[in-house]
Amino acid sequence: MLNNNIQTVKEFFRKHEYISIFLIACFFILIRLPGTDLPLHQDEYKWPQIVNPSLGSETEIPHPPLSQFIYRTAGELVGFNVNFRFVPLFFGTINLLLLYLYMRMKWGRKPAFIGVSLFTLSYFSTLASLMVDTDGQILPFFFLVALIAYEKVKRVKATYTFVWGVLLVLSLIGGLFVKVSFFLPIVAITFDFLWLKRHVVSKKDLLRYTAYGLGFIGFMILALSISQKIFPFFSLEKSLTYWQHFWNTDRNWFQTLIQLAKVFLYTSPFFILISLYINKKYIREVLPHIAYLVCGFIFYIVLFDFSIGALDRYFQFIIVPLSVIGGLSIFGLLKEGDVESKRKKEFLLLGIVVSLVLILLQTLPHYIPTLHPKSAWISRILSLQWNFVYPFSGGSGPLGFYVSFLFMALSWLISVGAIILGLIKKEVRVYVCMFLIPLGFAYNAVFTEEYLFGYFNGFAPKLMTDAVEFMKNERDILFVTPYNDNGGNEIREVGKYRRRLYIDPKFEVNMNEKIDYFNAHKEHYFVLNVPRFDSESMYQKFFDTCDIIYNTTDKKMSAIVYDCRKAPDLKNI
Repeated sequence: MLNNNIQTVKEFFRKHEYISIFLIACFFILIRLPGTDLPLHQDEYKWPQIVNPSLGSETEIPHPPLSQFIYRTAGELVGFNVNFRFVPLFFGTINLLLLYLYMRMKWGRKPAFIGVSLFTLSYFSTLASLMVDTDGQILPFFFLVALIAYEKVKRVKATYTFVWGVLLVLSLIGGLFVKVSFFLPIVAITFDFLWLKRHVVSKKDLLRYTAYGLGFIGFMILALSISQKIFPFFSLEKSLTYWQHFWNTDRNWFQTLIQLAKVFLYTSPFFILISLYINKKYIREVLPHIAYLVCGFIFYIVLFDFSIGALDRYFQFIIVPLSVIGGLSIFGLLKEGDVESKRKKEFLLLGIVVSLVLILLQTLPHYIPTLHPKSAWISRILSLQWNFVYPFSGGSGPLGFYVSFLFMALSWLISVGAIILGLIKKEVRVYVCMFLIPLGFAYNAVFTEEYLFGYFNGFAPKLMTDAVEFMKNERDILFVTPYNDNGGNEIREVGKYRRRLYIDPKFEVNMNEKIDYFNAHKEHYFVLNVPRFDSESMYQKFFDTCDIIYNTTDKKMSAIVYDCRKAPDLKNI
């Protein structure tokens, strides 16, 4: 009976392809909809301030003009603050449809459904669909359009080649008009084209292609120069020299590795590791995606020091390539195996049981370490004391949430072990895949849930909103300095924002200056303690001398308003 029902559902989706992709798109939006009203955090709230023409901001986004134009146009439609997250969500939904169209055209319906399912369920994709920026969904939009046009150029009759060629060029120009780093997918597509032509290309062809490339670069420089006249907020010089901000000969490689590890944690073991099972016959076909991943790694990790920015934001480009590669990997495994086999169902059931156990581990007592010094939680990792929560936040969001390190570590260990077994014994790969599918879903679901609702460890946006409401109504509070700029946008909106307080060691060049600041600004401070700072730090010692006038908690998080008007002077170091 169950098999008949499953077969009926499969038959329905097979006959109603458009309804199927529509339902997936609705599910994609439904997952992300609760996050559209999350508070804009740090760099995010600068976007509406900069692009809103009524504010007359003298600051411009250090990127080509299309970024600012898109958000300025969107602001006129949805408002310049609370609804700004609908911009990346809109592009994310369009990208889902483009991804399906691309994979459907190149590999067929089933791989396309698997690919967009990964794109839908991925936490990293959810974060990218709600982050007010361009790397997560706007740049991938132009990449997907370019891929579709590129595939059409290679396939269609000469009559239509020109039309698709024009679309390809326009998509490449559009991506570069958003951000100069779009040259990475251009390099990836160019590499794929040259590899395709490696046996037939002549010296004359190479000269012609080189001329095309130089002509494209020249046209881009001319177009960007002209665009300064059209978009007065755009500075070509700042856009072309912004890379110098990340050129650092004295790099903090430890910080780079920490942020890269954060990218891996966001992406999930299943999303990354299942790509190792891709069938050899597909490797040539996904060469643009592999080249994009390699170019991105070299650019963001090796050549420049993006750890001083938001490395996790820049690495959102990996979502589309991994969705394609992972989708083909799963499709290849399921195609080779017997879908209805009893053993396959047993491994799927085993994966479900293990996933439930991993989720329940979060209910165990967990320690809350401080973010700095990082040696504290690194020590716990090395000593296998994994029952602690790991903080996730960033310069472009999220505001801050915790996930159990025990849950993450065991998920990765089990996944890596299972993947290695499949690499050694090819005949068990399909069973490994079935076992890991529930684990991958559970891992991403936990991240998404903590980000959007904070059920296990607390919900920072609710704590912040209630605290800001208190500060708004408290007449004695004139100015507030928020820790980590948590709630900075909302405090600014009620007219009580002083400045932000960072405690990251990279901002502690001169501690005496910070001590002088505390002594000169004995007023109110807001501490949404995610991530926590060291109880033995100078900051906590200062706050211990202040009065607590507001204090509320939610599981492992707290929101405190300090009245430091009567605090004694801190002594200089």
